[in-house]
Amino acid sequence: YNIFNVEIIDAETRYLINRGSNGASADETNISSPMPGKVVKILVDKGDVVKKGENAIIIAAMKMESEYKAPIDGIVKKVNVKEGDTIEANQILIEIE
Repeated sequence: YNIFNVEIIDAETRYLINRGSNGASADETNISSPMPGKVVKILVDKGDVVKKGENAIIIAAMKMESEYKAPIDGIVKKVNVKEGDTIEANQILIEIE
């Protein structure tokens, strides 16, 4: 008998692990989409004060819904999408300052 240890990771999780974040862009002030999908719910508006880790947007991709959180404490500068929008990979969804 051969024994194999296998870890199965879906595409979104693999992308986030490799990127080292949860939907935060390289500058850590924006929330971006790691893959194409659809905006299900936007939980913040322009001008809202957000805390790091607070849910900001819900995206449906690959038959799953994922919540993306604010990467920093700050104020929502701009929401670049609306509910129901189809989004592309790496598209900036919410800008926080």
